Amino acid sequence: KNKLFINNLDLKKITVKRETPFYLYSLNQFRTNITKIISSFQKVSPLICFAIKANSNIQLIKELKKNNVGADVVSIGELKLALKARINPKKIVFSGVGKTEQEIKFASQKGILSINAESKSEIYLINKVTSKLKKITNIGIRINPNIKAKTNKKITTGNKINKFSVSVNEFYEVLKINKKLKNIN
Repeated sequence: KNKLFINNLDLKKITVKRETPFYLYSLNQFRTNITKIISSFQKVSPLICFAIKANSNIQLIKELKKNNVGADVVSIGELKLALKARINPKKIVFSGVGKTEQEIKFASQKGILSINAESKSEIYLINKVTSKLKKITNIGIRINPNIKAKTNKKITTGNKINKFSVSVNEFYEVLKINKKLKNIN
């Protein structure tokens, strides 16, 4: 009847009470989505991490924690938000390019699961920062497979001309000197 509802609530009534624009989330749908994702991967039981950059609403992040979902963060602010929502640090991965020494230090001190490195120089920086802390930090290495995706040229990330990630050759170089990088795992 030309009315828009969310969770059986008339949106027109909600907009009368609030200044627009505003964000309105369906907690029921959010929970349903989490349940579907978890059940889809039930056989392998992986760590599922929500990209905080997709939605930084603290109440939704707390809901992730209640459902045993981790967080994928790309900044110290997002990391602090995930920790504020009480997500277990061992369920947090720090991705993204251009991490600062301060961010690496903070993430390492908090004992997060992994810092995902985007370049050879970042791998060395993580080792240097964690060496000063006398800690060993887990890292993941984003490898560029040098594959040309048949997609929009402005969003490709797996080709050698793209600036993100470590080439396969650089990855092997890192493996060769791995024993010298004593503060990363």
